[in-house]
Amino acid sequence: LPKGLSGPTLERVTGALRGSGEGLTAAGVAEAVGISRITARRYLEHLVDAGRAGRSPQYGQVGRPELVYRWVRGR
Repeated sequence: LPKGLSGPTLERVTGALRGSGEGLTAAGVAEAVGISRITARRYLEHLVDAGRAGRSPQYGQVGRPELVYRWVRGR
């Protein structure tokens, strides 16, 4: 794992993401796992870089779109 990431936290983030069929935002993962949104995003970006998760923008009413992360099936 890259510096600053721990195995147990990565397992919890992975479990939350895999358990969500429609995907989760970093804030959603943070709430589910009990970590900060910034920490959740670091773990989610690690999963994207490793090819185990994908991300796509979710456009809301106003402002910057949120990124929705989804588990890549078969991984």
